[in-house]
Amino acid sequence: MSEVDPFDDLYPENFDFNEFYESAVALDTPPWVQAFLGGIFMLLITVGNIWVIVAVFRQPKLRNSATNLFIVSLSVSDLIIALVFIPVHIASFGYRLPISNRGACKFLFYIHWAAMCGTTFSLICIGLDRFRAIVQPLRPKMTVTHAAIGCTIVWVCSLGYSSVKIFTNDVITRNFTSIQVYGNETVFGYVVSSECHIVDFKLDMIFRYVDLVVMYLIPLVILFVLYACMIITLWFGKAPTNSSNRSKKKAVKMLSFVVIQFAVTWLPNYSLQLYFVVTTRVPLIPFIWSNTPATMTTFFLLCNSWINPILYAYFNENYRKEFKKLFPCFHKCKEGKVSPEDTARATAVSNKSGTTGTTKSTAATNVSSTVQA
Repeated sequence: MSEVDPFDDLYPENFDFNEFYESAVALDTPPWVQAFLGGIFMLLITVGNIWVIVAVFRQPKLRNSATNLFIVSLSVSDLIIALVFIPVHIASFGYRLPISNRGACKFLFYIHWAAMCGTTFSLICIGLDRFRAIVQPLRPKMTVTHAAIGCTIVWVCSLGYSSVKIFTNDVITRNFTSIQVYGNETVFGYVVSSECHIVDFKLDMIFRYVDLVVMYLIPLVILFVLYACMIITLWFGKAPTNSSNRSKKKAVKMLSFVVIQFAVTWLPNYSLQLYFVVTTRVPLIPFIWSNTPATMTTFFLLCNSWINPILYAYFNENYRKEFKKLFPCFHKCKEGKVSPEDTARATAVSNKSGTTGTTKSTAATNVSSTVQA
């Protein structure tokens, strides 16, 4: 446990820390707001990702797909983020509850970072698998065994890469002199506070530079190239019918959204980290020292974890079928509501020739199944 205050050199001479601290706290996001948002995000992320995992293990067709194993890996990492990171963030940034246990300090930050890495590496694996299915359909498909080996590599790399956090974070004991005024009497007190903080600023700064490149810029470039190739292949591929054209456009939109949502949801978090890294002395601006910037970027980043189950699972027909089995009441409620558009569409399809309808259906299915693979 370190007894050196690494923040001493950040303050100028005659700096009134208590006054500045009060100014920063006044701009904090209210704890109840963080708790409310955290509860909603935990519910969305937990329910969505547990549904994905249960669906895969219940349905043999889903369980025997290499892509779905990577999606399960993605869901596990998102669940860790929901169950570990969100409560710690609310406690630390919302209610300012210190983590004074050294083991908890190191483990919580380590496992959170490992989960973030697991999410990124799993997204790359899903992109590579889809690339082979769409751009290189004649090559042998990835087997479940290959996917299992890939998932193992993902988590070994994630746990190994994140081990730096064990050395950058520790519990720091800081000494404060408290001043309380009672009428005409001034009482001086001596306060000892133990909190989890960064102890090796140089190593942490290097790690954050590397993390920006390894965990954001390089994955973003890889995902952009992979999905751009898929979009080009689908867009310029021959589509024999209008139905397959509609399926193709829908697939292109979904594939584009994969890259966009990763880039947009992760960018604010890394931008804030980079801001604190590149500044040699953190500007003494109360808003920057409040918890509001970190709260905003954190919850924006968490959107990625509840969007993933929708993006990678719900648009897959097999997942939707399993969802109907798990929650039949939702399916029955939906069946009871038939819109006029659905009725008109069904009538139009039934009036067409059986041969033409079969051809269009087959073409659309081919495009859809290729994207879902």
